[in-house]
Amino acid sequence: MLLFIKASNPMYLDILKHGPFIPMIEIGETTVGTEIIPARHVPKDPSKYTDPEKEKIALDGHLQLIICESMDFNMYGTVAHCSSAKKMWDLIEVLCEGTPEVRKNKKQILVSHYEAFMAQPKEGITEVFERFNKLINEIKLYDKHYKTE
Repeated sequence: MLLFIKASNPMYLDILKHGPFIPMIEIGETTVGTEIIPARHVPKDPSKYTDPEKEKIALDGHLQLIICESMDFNMYGTVAHCSSAKKMWDLIEVLCEGTPEVRKNKKQILVSHYEAFMAQPKEGITEVFERFNKLINEIKLYDKHYKTE
């Protein structure tokens, strides 16, 4: 699914990483009595959005649609309530990959399998290669990379 998301719009990956675009305005420094309130950014009134801002905001909805359309019925029911594509994606990651502790344990197990990797008796070179590549691909999914020597 990530490959399709990347190909659909390069901005989608940024939305998955940082959340939806929210237009902001800066309110300058003000004083109330003797108290000085520093400048701050607040969300812009939706009635004052520019056309480019509206287009950026719509990207999150499009991405939510892509995510929902790619889910089976059970998974859809789990993520449909999320208010942004990032929240959907974060929930999908936890459901599919587990919590950070589970991912850490899985990564440790994969590394130990890598370090102890050997051909099985009566296993052909093709089977060894396929099993080894599968292990390497799983390790890459957990951001652990090994250089081939």
